Amino acid sequence: MRRSRQIAASGVHVVRGVLKDYAWGAVDGLSRWTGASTGGPQAELWFGAHPAGPSPVVHGPDTGRTLADLPEHAGMPLVKILAASTPLSLQVHPDAETAGAGWLRQADQPRETWLYSDDAEKREMLVALTAFDVHAGWRDPEEAADVFARAGAPESLVRTVATADRRDAVRAVLDLDRAECARIEPQLVAAATAGGWSSSAVSSLARVAATHPADPGVLLAVLLDHATLAPGEGVAVPAGVIHSYVVGLAIEVMTSSDNVLRLGLTPKPVAVDEALAAVRADRHPMPLGGFVGEVLDPPGMPFDLVIADQPVRVPTGTHRVVMSLHRQTRVTGAGPSDVSLTEGEAAVAAPGEADLIVEPEGSAVVVTGVA
Repeated sequence: MRRSRQIAASGVHVVRGVLKDYAWGAVDGLSRWTGASTGGPQAELWFGAHPAGPSPVVHGPDTGRTLADLPEHAGMPLVKILAASTPLSLQVHPDAETAGAGWLRQADQPRETWLYSDDAEKREMLVALTAFDVHAGWRDPEEAADVFARAGAPESLVRTVATADRRDAVRAVLDLDRAECARIEPQLVAAATAGGWSSSAVSSLARVAATHPADPGVLLAVLLDHATLAPGEGVAVPAGVIHSYVVGLAIEVMTSSDNVLRLGLTPKPVAVDEALAAVRADRHPMPLGGFVGEVLDPPGMPFDLVIADQPVRVPTGTHRVVMSLHRQTRVTGAGPSDVSLTEGEAAVAAPGEADLIVEPEGSAVVVTGVA
């Protein structure tokens, strides 16, 4: 297989992704793009400049440096391939004000207690490569309350779930006595089935319950809406929206932040007060897309994304990331040389670099930041 060639000087670089081996990842689930089998979980492959996993430059004069070392790429979107084999944590991302205040507030605390990875708002978009289950946004309150009632939950909890502010409903669920939680949880899947949930929603709840027995987050999942994304479909998740990704292979693009406030379904630290304070009642997940070649440009997101299987021009003036997804991808127009990217390599262009012409043999992920 041919190797990449450096495109141009300074602001356009060829990089490889940085592998994250979180426990929820699929075993060797990203080996097609990493080029290596590890025999362990492969959860995320990062393409970006975030200091928690900056992509290494693999060709040209900047080889050996990372995108975090190159100031022209500061603020670029963070692009990931994600392979989930078990449910991710129930979480919410902070908006800019919450992240900035939290980052400053923790500065004099021991680093191992920090909840914020940076001071930036995290907004993200996920696009399915295989069928992908997500919990995001709120389920109809009466429908959720019906499931709790069928599962034998206390009347006070059922009433709160049906009528209260969603943050109060979350608080009531998570404050439930552990013994009561353990009594209700095994009844939830049957209750959801009897309540008329779709088979995919029931299956998703069952997967969460089987993966995280006795975790109050299983009850919290009942409050959240469910969707199974077909390949090419996606969801945009603004900061302040509670969500959990369940299982599947997908592309994620987000602002350059790793801020996650967790509510459950994880062995990592849970910060209920901080997470609930970050919830934004005025923001909701947005369904997206449906076919290869469609530009996904949801309102409020500082980037757009297209999975391209035909040539596409990517204009100058913004950060751009072109990642070869299937087979090789040729990128031209960025300088005196062209580049042929192999699977799992990306060309990253700074705003001042020229238009790019992207010609995939198979398909490529093309992400464009806001001008």
